[in-house]
Amino acid sequence: MADFLRTPIAKIHIGERLRPIDQAYVEVIAASMSQRGQISPIMIRKTPAKGKGATPYTLVAGGYRITAATLLGWTEIDAIVVEADGLEAQLLEISENLYRNELNPLDRAIFVMKYRELWEEQHGKITAGGDQKSKPHDADLIFAPGREVAKQVQERLGISSDKYERAVRIGRNMHPTLRQALRGTEAEHDQSKLLKLAKLPADEQVKVAAALKENPDIKPVLQWLKGPVAAPAAADQAKILKTLTEAWEDADEDTRSQFLEHIGLADPSGEMAALMTSIRSEAA
Repeated sequence: MADFLRTPIAKIHIGERLRPIDQAYVEVIAASMSQRGQISPIMIRKTPAKGKGATPYTLVAGGYRITAATLLGWTEIDAIVVEADGLEAQLLEISENLYRNELNPLDRAIFVMKYRELWEEQHGKITAGGDQKSKPHDADLIFAPGREVAKQVQERLGISSDKYERAVRIGRNMHPTLRQALRGTEAEHDQSKLLKLAKLPADEQVKVAAALKENPDIKPVLQWLKGPVAAPAAADQAKILKTLTEAWEDADEDTRSQFLEHIGLADPSGEMAALMTSIRSEAA
């Protein structure tokens, strides 16, 4: 059974987290905690084999809340003490973050894939024939092949099948170098862009990552991936010319002047207008 307590923050070891802390979001949480207090306790576990100078507790979930509390100058924080080893603690961290819906699409993909990896570490590699290593009394924890695997993860993480499938596509196919390069860009919040990037071959993903280091704007990078726009064929050019000249013929003098000014050929003398009319006659 979990214990509730208020403990000094100095007694909690934070350790490495699955996602980097967003300082702007920390400030939002801090503002809320300053006004309303701490609504949800963090989750901690007892640090095993405490040595001299070691902190008695290790953070399981609540990295943003404890960072916000520190920013506010708090010395103590409300916490739930759970019984969990290192692997189980990571599973709890992932579950809590997904339940709280605080993850952007990139983080969600990372967390879902990490969750699968941890389950495999506990119960054996997922194979086409199912998990043959788990004991009978662990039957409710076994990953079955195919759709049953997805169902197990979805139920435990409380996410829809659509979210799960997209997260798996991104998490499984995105190169770690690109994943790191996307941090801090608008693309990490855009699932459709992440799905496009995850479809690229690994070597192209590495090239995109290098491009993002030079310019974090994802739009020109995606345009570069599409390649140069092909020029219209000669026949198409003839149609374009015919359309332009017909439009010129239909335009009044004021519209023609605005057009010439738009293309940098302002024509107070009227010579350019006469030339365009001549071109129209030849194309007819």
